[in-house]
Amino acid sequence: MRTETLITLPGLTAERIERIARALGEPEWHIERRLEAFERFLQLPLPSPKQEDWRYTDITTLHLEDYPAVAWQDAPPANPPAQMPPFLVEKPVIRVYHRAGFGFEAQIPDEWRRRGIQVRDLREVLLNDSDRLAADLGRLAPIPGDKFSVLHTAAWDSGLYVYLPPNLELDGVIEIIHWFETPGAHFPHTMIVAEQSIGANIVQSFFSPEGAPVLVLGAVEVFCAPNSRLRHTLVQRMGRESLFLTSVDYEQQRDSSVLSLTVGLGGKLARVVLQHLMNGQGAEARPLGLFFGDDQQHLDFRTLQDHRVGNTVSDLLYKGVLDDEAQSVFSGMIRVHQGAQHTDAYQANRNLLVSDRARAHSIPNLEIGANEVRCTHGATVGPVQPDEMFYLRSRGLDPATAEAVIVMGFFEQVLREVKPADLRLSIQRLLASKLKGDAPRYFMDLAELSD
Repeated sequence: MRTETLITLPGLTAERIERIARALGEPEWHIERRLEAFERFLQLPLPSPKQEDWRYTDITTLHLEDYPAVAWQDAPPANPPAQMPPFLVEKPVIRVYHRAGFGFEAQIPDEWRRRGIQVRDLREVLLNDSDRLAADLGRLAPIPGDKFSVLHTAAWDSGLYVYLPPNLELDGVIEIIHWFETPGAHFPHTMIVAEQSIGANIVQSFFSPEGAPVLVLGAVEVFCAPNSRLRHTLVQRMGRESLFLTSVDYEQQRDSSVLSLTVGLGGKLARVVLQHLMNGQGAEARPLGLFFGDDQQHLDFRTLQDHRVGNTVSDLLYKGVLDDEAQSVFSGMIRVHQGAQHTDAYQANRNLLVSDRARAHSIPNLEIGANEVRCTHGATVGPVQPDEMFYLRSRGLDPATAEAVIVMGFFEQVLREVKPADLRLSIQRLLASKLKGDAPRYFMDLAELSD
């Protein structure tokens, strides 16, 4: 096993970060923030399975030195991608294309522009309107003591700023496609500001082509004002040669409501650290997750339901299927701060193993600092049940199809929460595509299309 410490990525130095940031015209406060984070990155050790947060995910075996920091090279990438993956929603009301290394393209109807919706390149906002970002950029994303989160702070290279104005109900979906075609390391950052009494549905899809050695160290920060209502979906379907590590953080104020859906399908190793930070009374969070690992994939999910004040609600459900030699990690924490009375929180992780070589590690946790609360958690890991197989076989299904029916039925509890219907159908198709043999074709068009 390789255990040497990562010093830095090829081509990434403090001198180069400072030189390029100054040449681009970044404000001084942000350059200082980058350099301080890079110094911390150099000092922190590489995460080890000896640390609780990385107990079942061994990052020390990966050749991180093979991933040059694409945006920080002297020679920029050659040509932008000629094609982009299709959208998951049939007709997104706002379409955003992110070609990593080549910028963003946002298609926003004039009506929504006039009503105040903004979808901008985060670096453009930093250069021309930095006061918008000074207080909040990076405030939620860094996880103290994590080498990769401070590297992201130092080196984020592309980003998106989404502003949703107050008192507006956005009909339809904002869909963002992130496409990583250039081999090497990428550091995307998304900042979403949902103002008071806004209602919106945002889908972010992360893709890379098969065979491309890509490392993505990303962050998504979502600021939810009082009485905002947000659906946010993150779909990870990176190529099998990719590494994907990202944080997703929601800061929720009074009476805000967030349904977050994380879908994990691709990558050689993928890790999502998701946090709902409940700062205002009446806030509600519904974190949902779906994942399907096969071959030798490693899918890692870390969640925090952080109830900082009382009278808040969270209800988490993550469901995953593992085949072949795939492994998953789910580590969830419900944290109730002192004085956060009348908190209602639940956490469930369900895992289905369809191979005796697959492994699922589930670690639910509670940390309770108040006495008038209702907080529970549960986790299950198990194979397909023989009586379920017997029932379906007795109805004439062959073993492979019977197992596929069980797998897709296992996902249904979460799928029925997904809206709109065409997004639900697209996610069902992606899950079904990982079934073996002829089974996928039976599930490509079976989703219920009415909401």
